[in-house]
Amino acid sequence: MNAISSVVPFEESGREQLNNRFEIIIADAACEIVCGGEKICLSAGETAVIPPLTRRAVKGKGLRVTLEQALLPVRSIKRLTGDDAAGVMQAAKKAFTYVGAKDCAGILEALGGLMAAYINHCCGGEFSPVVQAVRDDADKNLSDPTYSLEDFMHKLPLNYDYVRKLFKKETGLTPREYLLFRRMELARGLIDSRISNQYSNWTVSQIAEACGFSEPLYFSRVFKKYYGKSPSAFAAERKK
Repeated sequence: MNAISSVVPFEESGREQLNNRFEIIIADAACEIVCGGEKICLSAGETAVIPPLTRRAVKGKGLRVTLEQALLPVRSIKRLTGDDAAGVMQAAKKAFTYVGAKDCAGILEALGGLMAAYINHCCGGEFSPVVQAVRDDADKNLSDPTYSLEDFMHKLPLNYDYVRKLFKKETGLTPREYLLFRRMELARGLIDSRISNQYSNWTVSQIAEACGFSEPLYFSRVFKKYYGKSPSAFAAERKK
């Protein structure tokens, strides 16, 4: 979803911390990030993307953005410059004015998606082969309610826990969270196309089945958790 959960100004002197979500650091002035002996220097207006589970120390001041359920191909701290950095900074500053405001979840989701698009443009194709294999297999089986991503992962010639932790580090989601995320994207797309297609009139049960859910009630609960509305209410809103 790449939803923005927080945008906060920071001023730090270099204390080491461990993050558990994707973070984006936007430097107001010269800024320094240290991770595992590596030093990354940012000039004013430049940006750094920090993947989850990274021990890093930040020295300087700027804006820190935290993304929930982000899908970004960033395996280590990535410095952004030029137009991509400028785009991320503009989206972050706009998001700062909406965080905590009423009925702004959709705006924050859109701005988070815009930031992710700039980051993907700069960093695309950086998933490791095993993580990409898990993603590809999940994507091929979104509509299959009998599909088990765990079974696929257990068949890989690597330790299951290692693959799971690597997937989490590179994508920001566990494999199961990724599968749910992609199925919810599919559901949202089906609902949107249903609204614009005069020949289809899918029920919630049919959409659930098309997205790999054998139980419509469970599908509806997950959908509401992601989008804040039931599938029926979401569809009705799209008709307005």
